[in-house]
Amino acid sequence: MKKKYHLYSSMPMLGNHKTYAEINLGALKHNYRIMRGEISRVSKDTIMMCVLKADAYGHGAKNCCRALLEEGCRFFAVSSIEEAIDLREVCDDFGADADILILGYTFPSQASLLAKYGIITSLVDAEYARRLAVEAELAGVRVKCHVKLDTGMNRIGFSARNDGEIEKAAEEISEISRIESLDICGMFTHFSKADEDIDGDAPNTQTKIQFERFKKTDKALLARGVDVKFRHCCNSAASMSFPEYYLDACRVGITLYGTHTSEAVKKYGLEPVMKLCTVISHVHTLPSGEAVSYGGIYEADTDRVIATLPIGYADGFIRAYGNAELDVMTDAGTERAVVRGRICMDQCMIDVTGTHAKAGDKVVLFGNRPEQLTALAKKADTIEYECLCLVTSRVPRIVIDD
Repeated sequence: MKKKYHLYSSMPMLGNHKTYAEINLGALKHNYRIMRGEISRVSKDTIMMCVLKADAYGHGAKNCCRALLEEGCRFFAVSSIEEAIDLREVCDDFGADADILILGYTFPSQASLLAKYGIITSLVDAEYARRLAVEAELAGVRVKCHVKLDTGMNRIGFSARNDGEIEKAAEEISEISRIESLDICGMFTHFSKADEDIDGDAPNTQTKIQFERFKKTDKALLARGVDVKFRHCCNSAASMSFPEYYLDACRVGITLYGTHTSEAVKKYGLEPVMKLCTVISHVHTLPSGEAVSYGGIYEADTDRVIATLPIGYADGFIRAYGNAELDVMTDAGTERAVVRGRICMDQCMIDVTGTHAKAGDKVVLFGNRPEQLTALAKKADTIEYECLCLVTSRVPRIVIDD
């Protein structure tokens, strides 16, 4: 299977593309099976909730949703009602009665839409819950909800960072649970340092502290006769390294797409789902003493062979990736080249001295090797998640199932 789609709906889809992102749904399915196996090995009662927010981290939510439905996934998480409705249409076309949870804020006035599409929304605090309940009652609907606890992320949720807050949260949630227009069918929190705590040996990590606060709140609710029915705390990092915190579901995002850190990817045998590709558009000699690109920050100390690529920061290959190492697919095989000079809006230059590179050769910026994306993230002082999401809408996605 090979098909194309473009996120810029106004732009034509032509036969060839000088820059594109190859999306391998076969790799996505492979990663899903690995993570499902790891989770099931520890707890057969824990399901996978696949996170497809931000257009599946730039991979294409609809295609990824369909592929995961084929693998048996029946619970998805997104960040907005628009994303949720988009996935509901995919699930309906597939004939699957899947659950879809909005992890963030939704306008209370959209209560009727939440009910119409059977979408679960997050209750971010008591006042929000009451406003949502009023809107749901006016619309004559009952809205499915998961309670969001703030156990230390300090972003959204019922505050539950100490015993006093936990008692207050339990009392508020207990009161809200009696509102007929709200169907509380779950509760969750989000770990703020699971990535860092993986390598920590301290007995009381932030992840452990947050989990204990979550359990205390749940216990306080049960003492009040409130069973939230469905509980989840683990994100990708915690799913890989803290099986003791598995509950009813693990929310798996970045690892689905075959990245997290190169070490973790290699450990579990995950495969990159996105491969960012371009071609060499021009080759020329840069004489010794000449500089390349804006500002002339790279000056050749000997004659160098420079190749130009039709990709730049407007495509998501940002200026911070300067001096990155890329793979050039030449007639002699895969050869390495280094970005030289400042990356431009639509183009950048690489040093191909000593290689067999020529105009028309394919260049892979990341996705050939797990460490490529991690190396780019380090250069930009960021994380792999952001690097994926930075690939912009003008880059067409070529979808394969290999």
